[in-house]
Parts: sequence; structure tokens; C-alpha cells
Amino acid sequence: MGACVGSDAAGNGCSMSFVYRLPAERLRAHGHSVLRTLVRVEHLRTPTPDEIRTMTTLRDGEVRLGQRVGIVGPNGQTPAGTQVVLVGIPEDIGVRANLGRGGARRMWRAFLPRFLNMQSNTFLDGATVAVAGCIDVRDLNKAAKGIDATVGGPRARAEALVTLREMVSEIDRRVAHVIEALRRSGVMPIVIGGGHNNAYGILAGCARASGQSIGCVNVDLHADLRPCEGRHSGNAFTYARADGHLDRYAVVGMSEAWATQSIVTAIERDERTAAFTFESMLRGAVTPLRMAELAAAHLAGSKATLELDLDAVAQAPASAAAASGFSGAEFRAMVTQLASTVQLQAVHIAEGAPGNGAWPTEMLAKLVAELTRDVATAVLRSPRA
Repeated sequence: MGACVGSDAAGNGCSMSFVYRLPAERLRAHGHSVLRTLVRVEHLRTPTPDEIRTMTTLRDGEVRLGQRVGIVGPNGQTPAGTQVVLVGIPEDIGVRANLGRGGARRMWRAFLPRFLNMQSNTFLDGATVAVAGCIDVRDLNKAAKGIDATVGGPRARAEALVTLREMVSEIDRRVAHVIEALRRSGVMPIVIGGGHNNAYGILAGCARASGQSIGCVNVDLHADLRPCEGRHSGNAFTYARADGHLDRYAVVGMSEAWATQSIVTAIERDERTAAFTFESMLRGAVTPLRMAELAAAHLAGSKATLELDLDAVAQAPASAAAASGFSGAEFRAMVTQLASTVQLQAVHIAEGAPGNGAWPTEMLAKLVAELTRDVATAVLRSPRA
């Protein structure tokens, strides 16, 4: 039986001028040998070495991650030594298809320079990380521009929802394709940005690469188990379960105030799903780290993805920002523990929306960079197949 712990215990995608072709010779010219080669990865926009250098500020006596990271080529070339790759998804169509507030499309662009300017050192050598670039959704962002399902009459709103949700299904296809290709190459993707709709494509890609359904831990105020009513950011896990990609599922920090009774009932009736509520922590029944421990145990050692919705961080600019939530330090501690104990296939930092809250964009970008580094460091210290 499922557990629901309560009282008991305006952009158009990547603005950086990425190119489509980066042959192995270019990778070698950047100082990296090529370890793995795949078939061409469709819909992946990879950066050039010059673009990485432009985003990296040099200082005497220091070595920045941007001076050491590799670059994944569009044909899947991965530099030797790479274990983690960074992928951006610059879209917020899925959030808008869920009647939410846009802005998540801007997260990748804000994040990458902040991450590249962190120090490469004993704790994290940049040579173990490669930048894959971002999933190309420029055409969909352009087509979705001006479509608003929250304005107009009932018919206009309904038509807008149908259009946006059809676009999300296409995003699913592209994300799944890229993630499957990266997983088959033997590296672990850390995906930055976009709405939580992208959890579906990440799960699908990982499950296909593994040849089996996999688990997921979702640190989130919302379970995202809304009905199958057309794809959007609120039902990725419902669809992933229905399509055979998701097996065991744990939600850490679910808000009792925003969980519908139908979702609570569904969790309680499903032994494969567990939820540990934020309010249970407030009542002293459980600590953040204990919730992370219970979530990892619920997966029973299965391969899994880790979803990190920034709406769970108090007042962080997100698609559905929360007045109260975990502190940044609590969130990072849970992430570090989960990344160290779960057999991770991919990690997704979702729903960050620069400009949507009181935090400066730089502050949000630093938090996402810190989380990314936390995950990479934990995975490299405790590698999982």
C-alpha cells in the first residue's frame, strides 16, 4: 500500500549561438580525446569551444570548470574521462499548458556561465564533466509565442490548451531521444531548466536505454500526478506510469495544502508510490534527511531518476513559487544524500524561472549551479551503473 506521510510519522530558447556540427577533430583541438561515438543525436544543439571560453572568466592562479569541461558532439562524441553531461531544456510550454506562469525557458542560459566559473579542484575536476548543449525547441517556442490559455472565452482557452499540450508531446519525443542516446553512451545527464513536463521524456529515455521501467524520487511540493488530459507539467508521472516507463515513485516534500484528494487517495492505494509531506516535517515527525532516506529505501535499489523542482525551495523564483519550503541548505543536503544512495540514471533541476520572484537571477543561477555541482560530486564519489 502506498504511503502518504502526514500526521503519522520572453526568450526563444538558447540565445547562445550554438552550432549543429562539432566533429571529433574539433573536440581533439579543444584538448580532449574522444572516448565514445554514437549515431547523430537529433535535436541536440552543442556549443563550440569558443563559446565555452567566452562564458568562462579567467584569473591567475585559478582553474575554472570552464577551462576543463569537455563538449559532447552532435554525433555523440564524448571526451575521455567524462562521467556527467549537462543538458539544457529552454522551454516553458509545458508550464503554460498547465495554466502556470512561464519563465523556465530562461534557466539554462542563466545557469551555464555560473557553473563554468566555479573552481575546478580536488573536490570536482571539470574534466569529468562535459557540456552537451541544449535540446533544440526553437521552432516550438516560436509557434507557442502569443498562445495563452488563461485569456479569452471558453472556446479560445480550450483551443489554446489543446495546441500547447500537443507541443508538449513533441517536446517529450525530443527529450526522450536525446536522453536515451546519452544514457546509451554510458554517461549520466544532469538536465537543467524547462517545466516538470520534461520528467516524462527523461524517464522514457532512461527506461528505453535500460530496457526496463525505472523508479523516480521527486523533491517537490507537488506530486504531478494529475490526470491524463493532454500533456503538461502537472502529469508527467501519470503518463510515465501509464506508458510503462515509471515503476516505483517517491515524492519528498509534497504540500498537504495543494494536493488534491484524488491524488492523495491514489497515492494511498498504490504500493509503488510514496509521499512524504512538507507539513510532516513541520510537525516534527520527520527531518529532511530522513525523508530522503525513506524515499531512497522506497526505490528498493532500482535504477531511478532524480527530479528536483525548485518550487520546493522557499521563495525561489519558480513557475509555482512557494512562500514556505525547504531552505537552500536543506535542499542541497537532501540532494547530496539522494545522489549518493540512489542508482541514478539522470537528474533534472526543473521549474526555475529567472525573473519570476524577488531573488536576483544571479542568486537563482548560483543555487542551480551549486545543486549541479553537488550531484556531480556525489555521483563521482559513489558511481552507480
